[in-house]
Amino acid sequence: MTRRILTLVAVAMAFSATSALAQNKIGYVDLQKALMSVNEGKKAKAKLEKRVLAKQKEFDKKQNDLKRLKDELEQQAAIMKDDLKRQKVQEYQRRLMELQDYYINNQKELADAEGKLTKPIFERFERILQEIGAKGNFTVILEKNATIYFSPEIDLTGRLIRDFNAGKGK
Repeated sequence: MTRRILTLVAVAMAFSATSALAQNKIGYVDLQKALMSVNEGKKAKAKLEKRVLAKQKEFDKKQNDLKRLKDELEQQAAIMKDDLKRQKVQEYQRRLMELQDYYINNQKELADAEGKLTKPIFERFERILQEIGAKGNFTVILEKNATIYFSPEIDLTGRLIRDFNAGKGK
C-alpha cells in the first residue's frame, strides 16, 4: 500500500514537472554576430580597426628600429670595447622593455576603446531583448556562447538585428 502511494506521488510530481516545462519558452541570441551585423556595430568595428592599424604601424616602426639596433650590436660586438658593448646591450634591453610596455599599454588602450564603442550597443541589445522577452512570453533568453545545444528555431539574433537597425531600444 505504501509503495503504491509513493508511486502515485512520483507520477503526479513527474506530470506536474512535465507540464511546467511545456509552458517554458526559451530563446537564444548570438551577441557577437549581432554586434558585427548592426549598422552601429559595423561603424564601431571600422573605427577600432583604424586605430589598430595606426598602432600596429607605430609598433612595427619601433620593432624595426630595435631589430636594427640588435643587428648592429651583433655585427660590431667583436670589435667593441667592453664598456661600449655593455652600454649598447643595456640600451637594447631598455628599448626592448619599452617596446613591451608600449605593446601592453596599446592592448589595454584598444580594449578600453572597444568597450567604450560597444557598451552603448550592448545596452540597446539588452533593452531590445527585454522587450522581446516580455512581449513574447519568454522564460529565458540565453547568449549563444553560454549554451551547448540549441535549435535554430529559437534563434532570436536576426530579430535583434532587425529591431536594432529599425531604431528600437533607444
